[in-house]
Amino acid sequence: MFRQNRKNRAIVVVAILSLMTIGCAAFTKYGQMEKQARQLYAKGNFKDAFYTCVTALKMKPGYDKAQILIQQAYPDLVNQHETKIKTLENASDEFRWDAVVDEYDQLIAVNTTLTSLPQLVDKKTQQVIQFNVRDYSPFLRNAKMNAAKSHYAAGDRISKIQSLDSQKQAAKEFKAADHYVSGFQDAGQRYEVCRKAGIKRMAIIPFDNKSGKAQYGAVEEMITDRVISLIMNDREAMEFLEIVSRDQLLQVMQEQKLGMTGTIDDATAVTVGKILGVHELLTGKITQIRYTPERTTNRSYVETERVPVGTEKYVDDKGKMRERTVWGDVQATVTAYTKTAQASLSGSYQIVDVATARVKKSESFEGVGDYLCEWAKFRGDERALTNNSKRLARQAEGFAPTDDELVNDASDDLSNKLAGALKRYAM
Repeated sequence: MFRQNRKNRAIVVVAILSLMTIGCAAFTKYGQMEKQARQLYAKGNFKDAFYTCVTALKMKPGYDKAQILIQQAYPDLVNQHETKIKTLENASDEFRWDAVVDEYDQLIAVNTTLTSLPQLVDKKTQQVIQFNVRDYSPFLRNAKMNAAKSHYAAGDRISKIQSLDSQKQAAKEFKAADHYVSGFQDAGQRYEVCRKAGIKRMAIIPFDNKSGKAQYGAVEEMITDRVISLIMNDREAMEFLEIVSRDQLLQVMQEQKLGMTGTIDDATAVTVGKILGVHELLTGKITQIRYTPERTTNRSYVETERVPVGTEKYVDDKGKMRERTVWGDVQATVTAYTKTAQASLSGSYQIVDVATARVKKSESFEGVGDYLCEWAKFRGDERALTNNSKRLARQAEGFAPTDDELVNDASDDLSNKLAGALKRYAM
């Protein structure tokens, strides 16, 4: 009986230790990652399951659960990519090879990630775990060649259409061909020919300030200059766009006895456009300039925290004199201040096709210049303050910018937004 009880106790101890080991692994970071990877795998998300499992194994290469899972997730992920590649190769889409290239890139990235793992050794067999890693680089080169051919053929076909947009698109196709295979046939030279033929010339006429707020200076000219500068300093935006210089525009406007600002009518747009040799004119107006003076608001609140406030002597259960910390609540009354000020500009712009006098694009816009300052003061015990209140208490009261400065900030914001819109339009 005694031996039986001892045996039972031993079994219980072993079971408890096993449960503790399993439990400990479950609470570790690598255990949590493996659990997450297993859930992803169960949903058929082999990609995220694989990469999450890799993270777990980098933390703990000997973690057997993660070892088992990656031996399942890796071949399933590879098979998923290979199946997709076969489907794409048999499709009729002209640019299917772009997607095939992407699939091979992903497969190579998976293999690179797998080989970056520390050596994985099976706990039971003590054998190194091997994976069937295939070299996809020859297949990738072939897919890139096919992608280059398809884009070159598209560029050749589209380049025969003598229109601005067609030449621009043809240039993009030749550029794509050269991207997939550097120096592919004469794609580089043909790209340059089509790019030049697809460049759109545009004149940006300074906006008309109809806000009635002349005290802020030539805001409209500042916006125009800023927009031109932002676009011309962006190489990608200027790939298919040419901005007429301010001097050229001024000369023509003066010759035509036109003001340098304002929305011009359709007939004038055609006249100015033909003289300048541009395809499009951008005109616009500022309809409103608003300034909200600085305003300070405040709110008060009480914060409480339990902290050590002293010590006291006491006698423990064994009759020995000891000392312990005395805790108590401390408070602080916080007054938080917020100072704000704002300026904003509103208006609209339009892009006119000078050949047809047709408005090709028209949008409203708004630029904002904001000021915000937050600080706080408190009465009471500093130990009661939260981290945020401590941060605010360290801040000093600031001084709001002048209305001129905020209007300038709003003008910059408007210019950045308008330049971004024009870049997207040109590309």
